[in-house]
Amino acid sequence: MHSSVALPKHESTDDGLYAPGVDHYTSPHRRDPVKKLWEEPVTFAILQAALAEVPQRQELSVMDIGCGAGEGLHLLRALSATRNLPNLPRLTYRGLDLDEGLLSLAARTHHDEDDAEFWHGDVRTDLPETPFDLYLSCGVPYSHLTEEELRATLARLFAIVRRNRTRSVAVIDVLGRYSLEWLPQWGRTRWPYRMSFFQSDQQAQDVPMTFWDAHQLNACISASAAEAGCRVERRQLFDRSIMVGRHTVTGHFNPGLPPYRTLINQLETGTMVPPEQLLAPRVPDDSPEAVRAFFGRFRAQWNAVLEAASTQDRRRRLPPDIAGPMIARGLRAVEHRLACGLGVGHSLTAVITVSERS
Repeated sequence: MHSSVALPKHESTDDGLYAPGVDHYTSPHRRDPVKKLWEEPVTFAILQAALAEVPQRQELSVMDIGCGAGEGLHLLRALSATRNLPNLPRLTYRGLDLDEGLLSLAARTHHDEDDAEFWHGDVRTDLPETPFDLYLSCGVPYSHLTEEELRATLARLFAIVRRNRTRSVAVIDVLGRYSLEWLPQWGRTRWPYRMSFFQSDQQAQDVPMTFWDAHQLNACISASAAEAGCRVERRQLFDRSIMVGRHTVTGHFNPGLPPYRTLINQLETGTMVPPEQLLAPRVPDDSPEAVRAFFGRFRAQWNAVLEAASTQDRRRRLPPDIAGPMIARGLRAVEHRLACGLGVGHSLTAVITVSERS
């Protein structure tokens, strides 16, 4: 394991350690319309839910687990710059990651931040004993851990909160077990995953990852809190990217799935797509009951938007630059309204408020 070492913000290291990731995070194509209009609003809702739970002080201390290129800091700054959260407290930000190439990119990107540091370390062994108000994660870093490793890691984190007699919020971001992107793998909780959507000339490698649904994640959180003697005051779960995950484009794990993200990006930018190409699929009858019920409701409402669009198009032909975004907006509303934190999207995120046991 690596020890926790602060990386000087102006010093670069070898970016070749994780070239596909570095290329992806620096690609101008990464923030496509789906990311900006479908995914980031969910991410901001998660951050707002977390920030609403942290103690209200003049300063906010943040530990970003698996910080990569510093995406968490960027998102916090972007949220602060909007009307959603104009009065974000002064940040003390620490990012923790194992990849030196991404840490170097983060240090260069955020070199002008007064109190941002990026540490080389492993969340399983290198969490500092000093507590933080917010333990942030985005980009599903916890899915790299096995179920047992996540339980032990959260128990260690919760124990830090208990020993320091504090109240903290942890954002636990993992891959959703029941995403349509990998429907053939629904029977397994850990399997070789590949980030083949990276914008890079470098080939991504298969990496074992753990996939979670709400029941499994809640059970893991409860077991960790009990082991640490810590109290979970509140937990909130969020699904992100039910129909628009990046692997709908790659077809890497579910080749029969339409490239929904590409098609919806076309709609969002004013290119008309035949509605029948966007119809939501049925899920197998032997799927877990809650998952089958969710996708039944989702499919009905999603396809109703497309049916209404087809009817309207027959009655009056709207220009594509008007019709496309209108359909996309209706579909986006379905995804955002029905997401229930079940583990049915690309990612599943838990916002956990913990404190010392009273």
